[in-house]
Amino acid sequence: MNFTLFLLQKIKLIVDHSGFIAKFIIGVGICLILLYFWHIDYFPTDLSLGDGLLFFLITIKFLFIYTFFLGCHYALGSVFIFLLRGVKYFFKVLFSLRERLSKGLLDLIYWKLDFNKISKNFIKFLLCIFGFAFVFGFYSGKSINLLIMLFLSILLKIFIDKFIENLKTNNEKLTEEENHDKNIRLSMMLLYILLVPSSVYIFYAEKSKNIFINMALASVREDEKNSLIFIKAGFKDFFPKSKIGQKKGEFVEVEGAEILLKGVGKNALIQYTAKTKDKNGKEFKIKVKVEIPNEALLIVRRSQHKD
Repeated sequence: MNFTLFLLQKIKLIVDHSGFIAKFIIGVGICLILLYFWHIDYFPTDLSLGDGLLFFLITIKFLFIYTFFLGCHYALGSVFIFLLRGVKYFFKVLFSLRERLSKGLLDLIYWKLDFNKISKNFIKFLLCIFGFAFVFGFYSGKSINLLIMLFLSILLKIFIDKFIENLKTNNEKLTEEENHDKNIRLSMMLLYILLVPSSVYIFYAEKSKNIFINMALASVREDEKNSLIFIKAGFKDFFPKSKIGQKKGEFVEVEGAEILLKGVGKNALIQYTAKTKDKNGKEFKIKVKVEIPNEALLIVRRSQHKD
């Protein structure tokens, strides 16, 4: 009975604040879609209130993916720290064995080393390596993505553990100033947890493989890997003949194209790659974006089922 009352109280609390929660989720969805507009360098001018449901669904999907993203990094950081502790324990046992041997069997006085000094220099050396790795990763990118991911995972593991530890601290024993400082520390750690890993990932991840774009925004995007893209025949002149495929009724297929945006506003945005020549007559590739009405677009999705 106590559990039922507890559950009803929590449900009532959610219902009482449902308006604020809905507005917050839609607001986050608007921020995400605005970032995506900036990403594709396009902004539709015909948005309506009816798009609010789409923003709501985008936010829900993004939160699930983002939670999974942080959870994977936290798990990886936990495993890596466990391995580091195992290595530390191994060397601790090894050094303890050396000390026992030096006292009982061997005179190793002249071989005694300052392990504190060595450990400090070793840590500095590791920090230098990580610093170099970050610079190399930011400017060269692809070869050390795993190293960056490991480093971020370790930091995320440390920050989450510290955040939980500080959050559990009894505030009743703290003065007002100490409580204020604690809240600032918690806010800074929370900002790091929520922003830094994803920002670094977005920075070095390839656009075509970015999970936030491909999964969270899958409802507003399409490509030829998963779908066949058709447009009404009246709009085929906006595409080169090499991109026009077979005709199906009043629609024609557009080959080698992708839909960057659909279902938001009245128009869809289709992008394809074309070749052109510069002043010297040298060919190079460009990306062309064509805006057509949503009702002029037809999508046939490919089946992923394999017999």
